[in-house]
Amino acid sequence: MFNSKRGRKPGDIACIFVHAGAGYHSVQNEQHHLAACNDAAKAAMAIMRNGGSAVDAVEISIKILEDREITNAGYGSNLAMDGVVECDAVVVDQYGRSGGAGAVAQIKNPISLARLLLDHTTQTLSLRRVPPNLLVGQGATDFAYDHHMPVLPLDCLVSPAARDRWRRWKSDLIRAEANKRREDAERYGLSPSPSDHDLTTFLQDQAAQENMRQVHTKAMMAGMWNEAQPVSPPPSDDKQEMDLDSAPPSCTNSSLSMRDDDTSETTPDATEESFDPYGPPGMLAGTSKNPFAKTTEEVVPAGSSRDSAQPGRADGGVFLHRQYGSHLDLSDMAEPEHDPLSHVRQSSHVAVWNDGSSGSNSNSASAAFQGRSHPSGRTQQSNADAAYAAYSSLPGTPDGEKSTTPQTSNRGTPRMPPSRLPLHDGAQIDEDVVTDTVGAVAIDMYGNIACGASSGGIGMKHRGRIGPAALVGIGAAVIPIDADDPDRTCVATVTSGTGEHMGTTQAASVCSERLYHNLRKGHGGHYEQAGDDEIIKAFIEKDFMGHPSVKQSHSAGAIGMLTVKKSKDGVYLYFGHNTDSFALASMHADESRPVCTMSRSKGGGVIAQGGRAIRFKRKRSA
Repeated sequence: MFNSKRGRKPGDIACIFVHAGAGYHSVQNEQHHLAACNDAAKAAMAIMRNGGSAVDAVEISIKILEDREITNAGYGSNLAMDGVVECDAVVVDQYGRSGGAGAVAQIKNPISLARLLLDHTTQTLSLRRVPPNLLVGQGATDFAYDHHMPVLPLDCLVSPAARDRWRRWKSDLIRAEANKRREDAERYGLSPSPSDHDLTTFLQDQAAQENMRQVHTKAMMAGMWNEAQPVSPPPSDDKQEMDLDSAPPSCTNSSLSMRDDDTSETTPDATEESFDPYGPPGMLAGTSKNPFAKTTEEVVPAGSSRDSAQPGRADGGVFLHRQYGSHLDLSDMAEPEHDPLSHVRQSSHVAVWNDGSSGSNSNSASAAFQGRSHPSGRTQQSNADAAYAAYSSLPGTPDGEKSTTPQTSNRGTPRMPPSRLPLHDGAQIDEDVVTDTVGAVAIDMYGNIACGASSGGIGMKHRGRIGPAALVGIGAAVIPIDADDPDRTCVATVTSGTGEHMGTTQAASVCSERLYHNLRKGHGGHYEQAGDDEIIKAFIEKDFMGHPSVKQSHSAGAIGMLTVKKSKDGVYLYFGHNTDSFALASMHADESRPVCTMSRSKGGGVIAQGGRAIRFKRKRSA
């Protein structure tokens, strides 16, 4: 058991600071985000009160945040392009040593893997090899397995809400790419792309083949080789009457009789027509011409289990119908002017990838998903979105579990998907645009500081994308105490926001350096002495938003940062963000409960900031 008296210095006090990401937190879900921060801070403080280290506190606090579905870390994280959860995490100790894991899949708590790598850096390897402090992808997963950390199936980290978001975003992405190709063709006078041209030709060819097949089937059922060639030799009338008189009673009512007056049985019925349920030869092979064909695509005879009135799939997949033979229904891939909701999508539907960027050319700092308005205040999906969501599946999803989200009734009204239903803790996840990095900074009773971060990354990211939460100096950074410093100053910073911009600006390390040296960037690139609050504001304005790489980018520069400065006088918390809101909690050992805050800005990229001071108690002189 931890010993709370071991090595404790006079005046030191344990502190924990956590945040649940920057972005937009809805008022309805505010209590759920703050509850997650509250629980994380309480658990970390319980560890440190019993003698645990700052690294222990950082790990346990972030593990709790990772296990909450409402955060974008661990379980419930955003999904990559192919529907897989890949997470990033990093831990930095009081010496500036770090352990990080990037783009790692199948690990429930990536922060624990980062901690494992940090501990591994202190061990010696044979042949004087240098132990790694950052592993990515399959190598990180293999390292976890080799060190007896559970490796889970891919689906275990996918929540229903994240699955539904992925389906809607994938549909939005396909539609946006098709529109962009069409706009480029019109702007530069280009001919249609080969994929689009092939798709059009494919539909025309299939229509002609289907007509020929139906004519041939009817001719066969009518006893004709074709419409112009009767059976030879034709029977005489006398012969037919003789055959009818001598035929047994069962033959007179045969549907194959040429003299039967009941034409309803001689004419093949549309629903009883005998044909190959998978369509004419080449039907399934021809679907590869679809430019939107994906590995998760299904091609199923519609009449076997699905409603023939269902619209076409949003990813360009095909539905094969039994009525009058098989045909392709790609109504969802129609031109915008043929889509009754095109004016709604073009004017108000912006695909938000939760990194500050969107599917439009807007430079606003935040954008919200706008769907079809409804008198009851709910947001409805289009029929195409509902059909796509109903029939898409994720990698590794067992058969029979592919459709837990919207099903379309015969009237075409989709039911509410799970992301608009309450989560296990009652939160409404779709009302938030907060799926970003979580982080923590801790100071233990021995005066040691540590920090860490964890994230599931942006939505619809490429597999293997490394986010800031895996990189020391970008997602988390520590400036250790200098042995000759009389003030015993150290600084730790964790960040959240647009990862690519934080990478080019070296956000965490630059912010820590500015605060450590009490400098801010002024006009002309010169540095000047300033107060701590002015330094935080100048960092966001000058060092981040004013950085050339951010100003010249099409993606909005969103950031939220939490910095802790410790000296011989006390501990000082500073936070700032240019997003709509920022959820955080703080607590020290003399408090009975955490102080939870939902910081909100005025919007439009306006910087909001705040802080808290925890001063050490000094012993009175005798």
